[in-house]
Amino acid sequence: MIEAGIREFQASGISVERGEVLVPRLISVAGDGVLSCGAAPLVAGSLRRRNCQARLAPVPTLDDPRGHDAIVYLATCRQDDGGVLGIAAVTPPQDKLAAAHARASVEEWATAAGNRTLLAAGSPWCSGAEHAAAACREAAAAHAGSGRTVRLLGPVALPPEVADELAALGALHVSSLADAQPGDVVVIAAHGAAPEIRAAAAERELTIVDATCPVIRRAQDKATRLADRGQHIVLIGQPGAAATGPIASRAAGQVTVVETTAGAASMRVGDARRLSYMVQPGMPVEAAGGIVSALRARFPAAKDTRPAGLCYAASDRAATVRAIAVGSDLVLVLGDPQSPDARQLGAQARDAGAKVAQIATVSDITPAMLTGVTTIGTVESTSAPAVLAAEVIAALAGLGQLSVGRRQVSTEMAGNPA
Repeated sequence: MIEAGIREFQASGISVERGEVLVPRLISVAGDGVLSCGAAPLVAGSLRRRNCQARLAPVPTLDDPRGHDAIVYLATCRQDDGGVLGIAAVTPPQDKLAAAHARASVEEWATAAGNRTLLAAGSPWCSGAEHAAAACREAAAAHAGSGRTVRLLGPVALPPEVADELAALGALHVSSLADAQPGDVVVIAAHGAAPEIRAAAAERELTIVDATCPVIRRAQDKATRLADRGQHIVLIGQPGAAATGPIASRAAGQVTVVETTAGAASMRVGDARRLSYMVQPGMPVEAAGGIVSALRARFPAAKDTRPAGLCYAASDRAATVRAIAVGSDLVLVLGDPQSPDARQLGAQARDAGAKVAQIATVSDITPAMLTGVTTIGTVESTSAPAVLAAEVIAALAGLGQLSVGRRQVSTEMAGNPA
């Protein structure tokens, strides 16, 4: 709990420019010892929203009663285990405007302090995407400085820090092999590539690194086998999805992509007795259910794909968001608020009845968001830096005792995923 009021005192040995507010991450105060100020990024965010220049830094010992170099505003929060947290800001003397903003920021976060529970989702990246990211990184690192260009083919979904690392190593994102030179390295991303792309790479004497997701590879192989048996394939998915083209290319002329029940009800086939359907990996299984029903109603002889061949990553992720949302007073969606993935996560959490806030950086959290909130959920979008989730936990822990739990829905299939 927050101890009585905001303490204001002078200190020496601190350099703070006029117009600037220093926000300490640690502060050593006589009688209290060294206090952790985990909420410092939150205080800095409040100051910047007030158009103040805020700087995060440690602060030396503030126990010199003769010091007049700076003014310190400090609130202390005592933990259940007897530890003490600090919420603080430091201004230069005689800067009344900075002092007013510093005191107000400390006060509002002291008011928001309290014990809370945080429910965190796992990584937004499925195992196939993580495998592809690792293959991209390994290829770029192995050939950096070799004179061989590493080309990442097509839309490659990567964590932001991996994309930055690959760019620093000289890897290029390309949509075709038009400019590739003999000896260059081509990385086929998780969604795979059409046979003609592989043939073109071989003809140009390019080295292929195949990072195709195993589930998508099985879907591609299945499409080939069905086409070889003379089956017409209904691919339930989105025509513009990255995995659609590589799968459909394995059965050229024998595939119809359907993404709605209306599409299933209106499609035409030459021989309804030779019809098979499969769900595109990456599409939520639940979203395909209605389409399958419409398809079976129209074509009762249509053959189903094996359940073990389905991809449950999207379904599991949506279920995880719902599980967190129903148990939270507030869900923080981490990452770029404008990214389609972050918007989708926010919509899923709202549909489950949760209040939602989009957070690009930890300093985007405001005291108003936490009013009346005792349980906070966090879900990461694919645009979120890997460190953001940990930064949010550390900052919220600076406001009081924070119990952290993790919820993750995971479907495991047994048997041979043929």
